[in-house]
Amino acid sequence: MVFVYGTLLKNESNSHLLAGAECIDSNCFIYGELYDTSLGYPTVCVDETSHTVWGELYEVTDEVLHKIDALEGYIGDELKNDYNRLLLNIYRKNGVSQALVYVFPSIKTAHLSLIESGNWRER
Repeated sequence: MVFVYGTLLKNESNSHLLAGAECIDSNCFIYGELYDTSLGYPTVCVDETSHTVWGELYEVTDEVLHKIDALEGYIGDELKNDYNRLLLNIYRKNGVSQALVYVFPSIKTAHLSLIESGNWRER
């Protein structure tokens, strides 16, 4: 499963990459901070604050996961990734699930603008 929070959300610019994936939950969240990169997409820095980042949870195939990896610049080597891919708790109305989430290391967010709502669509 993959948790998405930005351009992969339904009806956003990269949602076509999730074609064929099943949306498990369209209103769930993780704990962290959502930042605007000013490049037309957001990023998340994960922390255990009271901030929440809202998104959608998808069941994906390996093929779809590879497409998302390419979009997010994830190649597996932490030092060379644009985004890192972490297994995190996803908080849902009916409980907690675990899913992959693409995140920035906190050092990369120092100059970015925090999206207070935690919701990319409300930026």
